[in-house]
Amino acid sequence: MRTTLDLDDDLVEALIARHPGLSRTEAIERAIRTYLEGEAVERLLSVAGSFELVEVSADLRAADRP
Repeated sequence: MRTTLDLDDDLVEALIARHPGLSRTEAIERAIRTYLEGEAVERLLSVAGSFELVEVSADLRAADRP
């Protein structure tokens, strides 16, 4: 997708400095991906312990055997 963005020059330059060798596009894509991954982890951690897991592997193995 081609998009025009008005980004803070200092932020972009700091990002590029952290990822030498990457193009601006690659660095921005990596930053977005990293942000989304971090947010997903936070969301998972926020629900940790909010539901009970039940061990059913023995029951499933028994059901698979004739």
